[in-house]
Amino acid sequence: MKVADPQFDYLCGLLRRRTGVCIDQSKQYLVVARLMPIVRQRKIPSLETLIDRLRQGLDPSLEKDVLCAMMTHETSFFRDRAPFESLRAVLTDIVQRRAKERQLTIWSAACASGQEPFSIAMVLLEHFRDVLATWRVRIIATDFSEQILARAREGVYSELETDRGLSPALLQKYFRPLQGRFSIVQECRQLVEFRFMNLNGTWPLMPLADVVFLRNVMLYFDVATRSALVARVRRVLRPDGVLFLGSAETMIGIDDGWNRVSQGGCSYYKPKPRR
Repeated sequence: MKVADPQFDYLCGLLRRRTGVCIDQSKQYLVVARLMPIVRQRKIPSLETLIDRLRQGLDPSLEKDVLCAMMTHETSFFRDRAPFESLRAVLTDIVQRRAKERQLTIWSAACASGQEPFSIAMVLLEHFRDVLATWRVRIIATDFSEQILARAREGVYSELETDRGLSPALLQKYFRPLQGRFSIVQECRQLVEFRFMNLNGTWPLMPLADVVFLRNVMLYFDVATRSALVARVRRVLRPDGVLFLGSAETMIGIDDGWNRVSQGGCSYYKPKPRR
């Protein structure tokens, strides 16, 4: 199945304007796979008809469903492992520098179904319980999809999901069996604040972050959108804060205002001092 060019071009433009995500004709299969369930659920005659209705702009809920369906929500606990090992060292340094104010904020952007922020919470619980006991610590987790955020807030995962990245020890320590699945414990849940946020739209008021995880997000954006995004991230990151990108992402050709730091098989970025 192939979407007719006029409808496909309109969908590409809508997706880019609303979310920053760029697709081309090579993603025809993806459009069909992700939007046909909406066609069937809403009993719309065809995929082209669905996109024509989008163009009419008479059903905001349809646009929301389509945009959310086109987002990629691939994630896992402790994804790529190395960034979370580096996070421990990063936080050790930041905690020393924040000793007087005793506040720590970590932002997990594009958090999907919650595995990333809950992995961060487990790092804190494993290595920084003294900080959690006496500091104000916040993990703010944001995503574009309200549906996927609802899953994240539920904090319940299948055996397949917990098998991806979680050690047996962490599974036993931080999850409880629940009707054939696993529910994350309250001490992890209470560390994470889930919020709706469109990275390509108007941002809500954000506290300055000490650490930002913006991992495996910019892969789907063009250079201009990437550049604008990291410039906005810099404005909500403390001057001595740290930005983690995905293993396949880089600042090269995007923004030269960052210093790359390599540590333990992982790279992260720190803002260069402003002149």
